[in-house]
Amino acid sequence: MKAGVIFLLIVPLTFLAVGCEPVQQLLAGMPKPSAHLTGMQFGPVDLQSATLLFDVEIENPYTVPLPLVNLDYAVASGQTRLFEGKADTQTTIPAKGRQSVRLPVKIGYMDFLNAFAQLKDIRPGASIPYTADVGLSLHTEALGPMRLPLKKTGSATVPQWPSADDWKSILGL
Repeated sequence: MKAGVIFLLIVPLTFLAVGCEPVQQLLAGMPKPSAHLTGMQFGPVDLQSATLLFDVEIENPYTVPLPLVNLDYAVASGQTRLFEGKADTQTTIPAKGRQSVRLPVKIGYMDFLNAFAQLKDIRPGASIPYTADVGLSLHTEALGPMRLPLKKTGSATVPQWPSADDWKSILGL
């Protein structure tokens, strides 16, 4: 904490004393957090929503905990865009630590069905190729807001979704 406060005092004074270019060189040499998107899979599906699960490994080089603020995502299969949006994460990575986290994203049920309707002959249990573009938004004490862009290609199993019988039981038919 003391190092962060001292840094926050020194940087503005240095900027005023020597100008912009040396400060940029100083900041460029600072360690930065890193992250890797290790996987994506589908979680639970019910009549209200479906869940996407992004598995991310994050390394925090700082001596203070690193808050993850939110993530933005876009998932495609081939040339077909399936899902995109933003979600709050509210997760903290420990100081000087590396942690694997599973970040869930809720998708409306109809958006989920419409996404798969774009893919011909895809049924639950099928494996589909995907490309996931994810941006992790962090808040660092020293550098302020930061976004880490991540990308992963792989395959995911299409989950089972509620059937017509599920609808009938809910509607009392």
